Amino acid sequence: MLKNIRLHLEKDKEKQALFDEMLAKQVIDMMKSNVNAFQRNIPSLIPYISGSKLTTYSLFKNRYGETNLVNYGIGRTLYGLHPSEEISLQVKQALQHSPCVDLTQNVRRAEHDEETKGTFDFRELKSFKIEQAQSPLPEEVECLVVLGCGLGLHIKQLLEHRKIKNLIIYEPEIQYFQCSVLSTSWQDIFALAKKQDTTLFLQLLKDGRDLVNDINELKENISLSSFHIYKHYNQQVFDAVYRDITERDWIEICNNGFTITPINSHLDYIPTWTPKIDLTEQTPVSNECSQFKKNLEALKQHFPDIYLEYKDYQPKTWLPIKSAANEVNILKTKDLSTWYGASPKQDCIQNFDNFNEQPNIDGLKLGYNQTKLAHYIHYQFVNDTQKLLKEAEAREDLSELPETISSIIMLGLGVGYQLEKLLNEHSVEKLFICEPNPDFFYASLFAIDWQAIFEKAQATDATIYLNVGGDGTDFFKGLIEQFHVIGSYILNSTYIYQGYHNAFLNPAIAELRDQLQIVIAISENFDYTYYAIEHTKEGFRRNIPVLIKKPSSKLSYADKEVPVFIVGNGPSLDMSIEAIKEYRNQAIVISCGTALQALHRNGITPDFHAEVEKNRCTYDWAVLIGDLAFLKKITLISTNGIHPDTCELYKDVLIAFKEGESSTVSTLKVLGKQHFELLQYSYPTVSNFVTNLFSVLGFNHIYLMGVDLGFADVNHHHSKSSGYYQDDGKETFDYAKGNNTSLIVPGNFRPRVNTKHEFKLSCGLIEKVTQTKPKEQTFYNCSDGARIRGTTPLHLDNLFIVATKDDKINALQQMKSAAYSTEFNSNFIEKYEKQFSHELLLEQVQQLQELVEGHLSTPDDINKLINAQKKLLFDSYQTGRSLLFYYMYGTVNYANAVLTKLLTNSVDIHGAHDFCSQTKEKWSETIRFIKQAILSGDNDNFDSSHFNSVARDELLWKSTLKNRTLSIKTDSSTFHKSVELLIKKRFPFLTLLSDISEAKPDYQIRYFKDENSLNIESPKIASRGTILIKELSSINELSKTVKDESIIMPFFFGRSKTLNTEYYMAYIALRAIIDEHSCQLIFPKHTLLDSKDINSQLPIELAKNTSIIEFTTYILLCEPNQKSINIKGTGGSRGKILVRNLRSEDLVLRRLNNEELSRLRSLHTSLTRDT
Repeated sequence: MLKNIRLHLEKDKEKQALFDEMLAKQVIDMMKSNVNAFQRNIPSLIPYISGSKLTTYSLFKNRYGETNLVNYGIGRTLYGLHPSEEISLQVKQALQHSPCVDLTQNVRRAEHDEETKGTFDFRELKSFKIEQAQSPLPEEVECLVVLGCGLGLHIKQLLEHRKIKNLIIYEPEIQYFQCSVLSTSWQDIFALAKKQDTTLFLQLLKDGRDLVNDINELKENISLSSFHIYKHYNQQVFDAVYRDITERDWIEICNNGFTITPINSHLDYIPTWTPKIDLTEQTPVSNECSQFKKNLEALKQHFPDIYLEYKDYQPKTWLPIKSAANEVNILKTKDLSTWYGASPKQDCIQNFDNFNEQPNIDGLKLGYNQTKLAHYIHYQFVNDTQKLLKEAEAREDLSELPETISSIIMLGLGVGYQLEKLLNEHSVEKLFICEPNPDFFYASLFAIDWQAIFEKAQATDATIYLNVGGDGTDFFKGLIEQFHVIGSYILNSTYIYQGYHNAFLNPAIAELRDQLQIVIAISENFDYTYYAIEHTKEGFRRNIPVLIKKPSSKLSYADKEVPVFIVGNGPSLDMSIEAIKEYRNQAIVISCGTALQALHRNGITPDFHAEVEKNRCTYDWAVLIGDLAFLKKITLISTNGIHPDTCELYKDVLIAFKEGESSTVSTLKVLGKQHFELLQYSYPTVSNFVTNLFSVLGFNHIYLMGVDLGFADVNHHHSKSSGYYQDDGKETFDYAKGNNTSLIVPGNFRPRVNTKHEFKLSCGLIEKVTQTKPKEQTFYNCSDGARIRGTTPLHLDNLFIVATKDDKINALQQMKSAAYSTEFNSNFIEKYEKQFSHELLLEQVQQLQELVEGHLSTPDDINKLINAQKKLLFDSYQTGRSLLFYYMYGTVNYANAVLTKLLTNSVDIHGAHDFCSQTKEKWSETIRFIKQAILSGDNDNFDSSHFNSVARDELLWKSTLKNRTLSIKTDSSTFHKSVELLIKKRFPFLTLLSDISEAKPDYQIRYFKDENSLNIESPKIASRGTILIKELSSINELSKTVKDESIIMPFFFGRSKTLNTEYYMAYIALRAIIDEHSCQLIFPKHTLLDSKDINSQLPIELAKNTSIIEFTTYILLCEPNQKSINIKGTGGSRGKILVRNLRSEDLVLRRLNNEELSRLRSLHTSLTRDT
């Protein structure tokens, strides 16, 4: 129980250092002595000693000066606080009851009465009766089999207490033996063995499964009539061998072998070392116990569902037992191991005290370090508050639990004594208890006073959440439901206390902690929801068909028998290409996300392409394939909220509702949930969406190809034919740098593969689909990646497809026409806007802003603000007439999480208040931006995120723009040559007209180094647009006089620390003019020296209500009353309307160090140098 290394170490670091010095000296002396001993007695083991490398385990001296073993990877010790005492007690018990195997008689062992089924009395257990019937270990022992070496202290004690002729020691963990050589005198052991004429057999790296052969071999060499067995520690094979020896006949074991079954459940887990207590001093519990009855009544009142489960409960694996001190322990029925030591209450209290002294708040991961969505209002607020959070965290004091705890999660209750101590010493406002072992919770009903706990919670208005059972994987769902009700921001001040260690639960607990940390980071936020709703509404405007309720009922058996190939972009897709080609006409082929490019490069046109992201990057990925005609042959399938621009690229579109999203919930409040199928497991990857979709559609044969969700080789992370790799095989970007691929999981075709957290989550959710699938449905995993439970691994060579081309055509036609419908699309926009009042939304946003702008002077004021914001949102949701809750829930949660985190700074309350005040100002500003975004919304206000947009623009221009002409008016030969080079290299669809040409150009660029050469009054002569490049000094005057031209401001940040070449100016001018914008000004974005500081305010005054539209390489400024603003360029770019003032940093394209900037300048100069 008490195995956490922190419990064992001396808190005084100087004292611990002295212990460490002492151990180091002892190790040197002991090693020297033991090497000599083994050289004289068992020289064959010297290689295990002299060449030992401890990679996982190590020795240490604890605060009592005793030597112990620790697994320093997980910080768990092997023995308890007093190894020598615990081992001596184990030896004492073994001497009194020692299993013996008689090798001379072919008679069956005496049968013991079968235990009473469902007994509460451990004395009726078969295992207890067998142990009590065992005779003491005789004074002279023919052969003793010892399972486990550990530190080796028991070996010396056994030799001291008994004369043993043959001593066989099995030790599968070589590091245990190596540590024993460093800590225990084997010289003394060999001396005792020699004195008693004991033959010592050390079976290293052996776990006893070969015991039958070893005994028979020994019998061939010596006369042996019996042997006894001693188990030192718990281990899967040790446990099986020991149990079989005590319960089965030796002849049967010889004939059939040991019954070694793996432990697959957390319910069967026991620690490696459990102290041996005398069960004759324990008594059974009774369900007639007054404490038990009182607790049942308390459960009946407060948790009736749990009461029903426990009123007639029968323990399955662990029985509660009671000591003479009336303390409840838990006994494993199979092998009589107890969970706690002699004093369960003391064990629990020590465990809690350790946590109390060094409590843990995981907190929330609130930052955003990506660039794709950095322009979102929400993420700008996130980035603005990160510095404050870091400063506050540096000043936090979590030396002990505070007197009042706002929230604590207890993972593992056991018998619960630590819970009573927690509630006696602290005021807990919200308590979440998760006990995965039903037997343990049952034992707690005899140990602690649940009625008093519930009554205290009721009296103090505290909340208790109780989750009993499960394997830990369902903790997150249950907890997050509760946190969504009370506000997930509270996780930022939630302590997590693990009541006990269970190796089988550790992965689930680690995953739970990870998931809780990212609850807010992965939640919806204002921008996400705003765009999702706008995109969903646009889908209804375009009359896109939607997946109906029970779609599988619309398909015939023959339709469902058509195989489905779900094609992901994993590395193994490269090996699947030929199979996909072979069965292309017989199977429905769906490409997932970036797999589309790989299929295109291999000449495969899928029937469907799937996307799930709502931002506009899905548009860029598709366009970058470079074949718009290819896309027009494919049907796009997605969830509601897919970007309208992406939809325009494909032949047609089908959508399904994703459960739980704000855009879904608000839409179905208008249309009715009963009409549509909701996809429960359609995240986080596109593969999840497609597996979920085709499962509910009812197709019976679903094949996963390239759905690796793991990496056999971390350097090969996607298909080499996809956009992640260049033509030469090199990565497009450093994938490993931005992704942690160190997680190890079982492989589909190999023992293990690497993966990342997102893919591990993805596997788990596909497994949810396979668990709930129709019984006729089979998933075949043909991918060389992670194993997915519920799927059948299938090598591509074993594919057997019998469907015909006509079968496939019919299934596709039926699926599109019957499983999807536009029946409910008509008048949706009118119904939606009638349901959710725009005016009321603006009023409530204003109320939110007024709340935030209120006076904050005390921590109580901040708490009141947090609660008031939550109340405003939930009141709006209950009313159901505004989108406030849907838009703001995630972003308000983030703001509350930040405020909550800042309040945990208990060292300096004034500092915490200052941090909160600064956060409040940034939050108030964010709400103003949100309000402006809502006010400026129209039917074309969609997401403007982008991926590699420069390449995308140039690709689209080359394919869609033909024979466009350009004239240049300039007095700079360098600028003129720059334009010529750029046309040749990047804009080949443009033809540069000569100065004497009389043809009217499509575009004109005017740039004069000598400003006197510029005729401001010259007429506009280009049919599609003219750009004037001008210095900053006269821009205000020019903006008032030049009405027909767009103006670029080139040298905004000064020439010395800016990429100010005329080549760069020409490049930006060409991009801007080809996009054909109608605006007053165009500000180019600049490449700056990374050390260049810029002022936050622009050195230019813009007219009030100027429309500001941001593109990748420039920013448009349109007149306040301009009627038509084109926010889409001809290259496919979509501008982002800024709802705040323009800042200098908005005009920074990228930053380079001095060497990179100089190199780029030199390159531009060399390109345009006169020859």
